[in-house]
Amino acid sequence: MATTFTFSDIKVEIAPSLDGLTDVITRVRYNYNGVDENGYSGSFAGATPMPLPGSGSFIPFNEVTEPEVVEWLDEVADKPHMQQQIEKQIQNQIAPKYVPVPNPWDPQPSGSAE
Repeated sequence: MATTFTFSDIKVEIAPSLDGLTDVITRVRYNYNGVDENGYSGSFAGATPMPLPGSGSFIPFNEVTEPEVVEWLDEVADKPHMQQQIEKQIQNQIAPKYVPVPNPWDPQPSGSAE
């Protein structure tokens, strides 16, 4: 079963000043979503600390693009763990293990056959 995974709702957090650099992205919060070919879906809310940039790799905050942040997340986020959790959510939709039902000893709603 193939599941497609994507990042969404990306929010960055910065250090205003760090190692002589300004507005350094230090953490990214996001939702990681998965949808299988049958439309079942799950999501994982995550927060990943970003590695500190070297002076040669630093991108000024106001020049950072969403695809660049997604690329960083692809490199450093624990995607196998998140995918495993999402796959569990999807499997629980396909074959639920916990479906609430009324207790057999509870009074039946009026109008039901006995």
